[in-house]
Amino acid sequence: MIPKIVKTEKDKDKFILFNRRGTVLELDKEEYVKFRKHCNDKSFPEEDADFWNKLCNYDMAEFQGYIPKKARIGYSQDLLSHDSEEPVYAAPIVVHLGITSACNMRCKYCSVRQTYQDIKELSTAEWKMIIRKLARLGAFQIGLTGGEPTLRKDVVELAQYITKQRCAFNLTTNAWNLNEGLVKDLAKAGMKQCQLSLDSHLPAVNDLLRQEGCASRVEKAISILQEHGVAVGIDCVVSKNNISSIPAFVKWLGEKKVPYLTLIKVKQGDLPLEMFRSLLPGYQDYSKLINDLCERRNENPCVTVDCGSVSNLQYALQEDELDQVPVAGCPVGHTLLSIAPNGDIYPCVALSAPEFRIGNALTDNLEDLWKNSQVLKDLRRLKSRIKGKCQTCDRFDRCRGGCRGITYSLQSLWESEEECRYQEVKA
Repeated sequence: MIPKIVKTEKDKDKFILFNRRGTVLELDKEEYVKFRKHCNDKSFPEEDADFWNKLCNYDMAEFQGYIPKKARIGYSQDLLSHDSEEPVYAAPIVVHLGITSACNMRCKYCSVRQTYQDIKELSTAEWKMIIRKLARLGAFQIGLTGGEPTLRKDVVELAQYITKQRCAFNLTTNAWNLNEGLVKDLAKAGMKQCQLSLDSHLPAVNDLLRQEGCASRVEKAISILQEHGVAVGIDCVVSKNNISSIPAFVKWLGEKKVPYLTLIKVKQGDLPLEMFRSLLPGYQDYSKLINDLCERRNENPCVTVDCGSVSNLQYALQEDELDQVPVAGCPVGHTLLSIAPNGDIYPCVALSAPEFRIGNALTDNLEDLWKNSQVLKDLRRLKSRIKGKCQTCDRFDRCRGGCRGITYSLQSLWESEEECRYQEVKA
């Protein structure tokens, strides 16, 4: 049976399945015929057993009494060699809605505070209109961010509406306002996973760039979310402040039975440029950390790195391992969009400067913007536009030049990633 699938979409000659936890799986026409034939069965189909076992492994199907046999997970390689103004997908896979500019914290590296200041927030009805347009366009996952999204009184109502539109709903929060009642309502509204911002289990480390007391709030929120069956993901901003404490942090998360951790390389946000440079983790230190985490095999939490950290991941991967992990570097213009509290659209949160404004989700045609925005077209051609050492790197397809937001802060949009030392280490 397929109770975990949110919806399916046809994209060119492929069929895309999307589950409630945000996993995307592509099927070809022959596989989709198999899928349709047995998707409503209650017992495991012995016909095409390998295919259905794969779907169970991807958390796309489940059958009464069937325990999936472990199978190797494959990943789409469509983005690796792509260098065209055309998007890989007909619609963004994930859209982040910054539904409010208000926040009860003042994280020093916040990427959006300056961009979102002094702008008028949209009403509940206007956000619902945007959500409906995104669903019709073909977006699979819609995440509510901010500012701090739980400061909006309509956060549960918007979550319900996202679920009603058959899109997966995700919340990213600092956890300050997550209490028993709100979590219960959000879970009922369709929240299967919640991302909490936490840089360390040690308050003295975590609160240094965030706010005093927020580490203990996140710890309480983890317990509440787990009690209501919501999978907890942690967003950890990696800087020189906390990099040495991350191994102990990962162990702590494992003990807390937290299933997901995302390592996000620090962005400039409101930091002065020199302070930002001083906080960026050293290439080898960060790369060795990722390498050590890769050696953990299948222990909790499952660790993901953001596109800004992919150049560091290259340090850990041998040639025969490249296709075993989903590495595709910067996906800007292909898989995601970011929408500000006033409806303005940007390629991603790290590229929220006025020059990257694509249009407005409330007033503009989203399909036309996704296909024809010059900003997105330029970013999709990043492999041919980036100058310098990236062009001679044998891992350029995998990394795609790293985070354009970081490079934009340190140099200019089309320069090679200044912090990357992969070619030097390899030599």
